[in-house]
Amino acid sequence: MLGRKQAIRDQQGWLDVRRRTLELVPDIEQRIEDTVGAIRAAAGGRGLVYGWSGGKDSIVLGRLCDLAGFPSCILVITALEYRAFLQWVTDRMPDRLTVIRTHHDLEWLRANPEMLFPRNAAIAARWFHQVQHWGQEVYVKREGNPILAVGRRSKDGNFCGGANGMYTSRGVTRYAPLAAWSHEEIFVALGYFEADLPPCYGWPRGYQVGTGPWAARQFAPSVQAAWAEVHQIDAEIVREAAAYLPSAREFADAGN
Repeated sequence: MLGRKQAIRDQQGWLDVRRRTLELVPDIEQRIEDTVGAIRAAAGGRGLVYGWSGGKDSIVLGRLCDLAGFPSCILVITALEYRAFLQWVTDRMPDRLTVIRTHHDLEWLRANPEMLFPRNAAIAARWFHQVQHWGQEVYVKREGNPILAVGRRSKDGNFCGGANGMYTSRGVTRYAPLAAWSHEEIFVALGYFEADLPPCYGWPRGYQVGTGPWAARQFAPSVQAAWAEVHQIDAEIVREAAAYLPSAREFADAGN
């Protein structure tokens, strides 16, 4: 069984589990039915929307929320996204999706160089709070404070609230209906729903890094190693960044 995604550095480990999911999770329909019922109960008379990032957990979350009768969702993005991922999102976005754009761009990154390729959990958390949390707060407060369902899972070491999977912060009540789901259950549900995965899972360390801005890419052994991964994914990003960031210029000047 797979553990926390941050600790699984072997891409092949994820692929092996994807192949073996049906034998690991024999009754996904009951799991789906139970979670849909829990979502309806959690929403009560308050209403519910969900966060959709295009990642594997949010795809499953979206299908469950749709079944529960709550199709409205939000995607928060920056100006530092991978082009291929944005194209995938554009082609497959849910019908009731609202997109919130943040101020994070290359000018901002030049003024905040410590945010490039987070080297510790504190900086990674700053990305999360400045992007996802900020956008979610804007949207939820604008929509009259419905409950916000998120794809957080305990298996990844995430805080998922109390026993009911709910917690409130800065006036926003978040709910994690997938909190107790395993990686294996997520993969089986993706197959059950015949859902496509975004291209990021085929990129270097794709399952470990997941979705998000290229500048927030974590877990690389060095800044130059992170640039090498970004270059492999989209060389144009590095060329554009070289006009703003010394480390990108250094990578480009080395003949990459």
